[in-house]
Amino acid sequence: MNNRELNKKILEKVKLKVAISNFEKEERPMSKQKILKMVATFVIAIGLAAGITYAGTAIYENVFTKPEKIENYIDELKVNEEELSKIISEEEAINKAVEQLKRYKIDLRTNDIENIELQKAPNYDEITYVITANEHDDFFVNANTGNLNHFQIEDGLSLEEVEKCTSNREDMIEQARIKLKEYGYDESEYKLSYVSSNDGNDEEKSYMWYISFSKEYDGIFNRYQSISMTIIPKINKVTTFSINDEPFENNEIKISMEEAVEIAKEKDKVINSENYAQKGVDSKLEIVRVNPEVYLKENGLENGNETTTLEDGTIYSYNTYKMNGRVRKAYVISISYENRPFGIPRTYYVDCTTGEVIGGEDIFDLEIDENITD
Repeated sequence: MNNRELNKKILEKVKLKVAISNFEKEERPMSKQKILKMVATFVIAIGLAAGITYAGTAIYENVFTKPEKIENYIDELKVNEEELSKIISEEEAINKAVEQLKRYKIDLRTNDIENIELQKAPNYDEITYVITANEHDDFFVNANTGNLNHFQIEDGLSLEEVEKCTSNREDMIEQARIKLKEYGYDESEYKLSYVSSNDGNDEEKSYMWYISFSKEYDGIFNRYQSISMTIIPKINKVTTFSINDEPFENNEIKISMEEAVEIAKEKDKVINSENYAQKGVDSKLEIVRVNPEVYLKENGLENGNETTTLEDGTIYSYNTYKMNGRVRKAYVISISYENRPFGIPRTYYVDCTTGEVIGGEDIFDLEIDENITD
């Protein structure tokens, strides 16, 4: 079955939910302890001005930096001459794809290749070769490293046949583990981290399963270092596969969750300009990517989302800020409110080493598009 056809069918079943980051002078002599305390205070004050953070007895360089705005996003979608000179050639990309796909028991023959094109993601400074074969099979190769990072292939079944391919959660987890081992990945390194299906209301009717395995640090799954696959039951065919392997700093835990909560609450006093009444706070330790959400709201800037209509009439939405921030451990603090529209909480990322707010989620109130209906 055509993956695009299936995706369209699934999307049709999903209702759009508009739910819709001076010392004080003293005359008397001071004790050694007091001198040390004043020196520490001085270090903190100078550090904040110089871009460092003091935590306990260590000094850390600040993690968050002012986000870079992409001034001409549509133009940045095009790969320029300088970028072309730094990436591998089409031939190299095809050769690397052919070789790496053997790991997944996929025989990509050059005669079956119908198209190869470059796609650029300006937010992540990423350029990818997309190789299309047999009309519906797509293979994604990083144009800088030559690494295969994603593929999606035809399952060869009609929609009616696929809908009959149902199974239960336990069997699909076991099948995913078999596939992981078959592909040469070690489950001691990549651990089961996510399981869902196309029918969350009745899994017994599910005919597509989405399963991820991730590296783990301090009991936390890192989705930025993970293996994800879509499997069709009964035929046990993997139709999509993704490999994420982004640099992770595995920063130290130097502040407590209680401290992080207080930091988030203080930041929320600035961000919550609408004066929503606070209802509750949830907190957990996670691995996140630094993002500009809180910075933009705090500085009275737009959330970065823009929409334009392309020459062919396609409506294209995009974010105008770079998103290739560092991946760090942080406390994820969600603050809920009594009266914020749709009951959506604001979530703050508090770096667990430096105590900085390094991003967040749902910081801006989302606008309702009056043209969207259920």
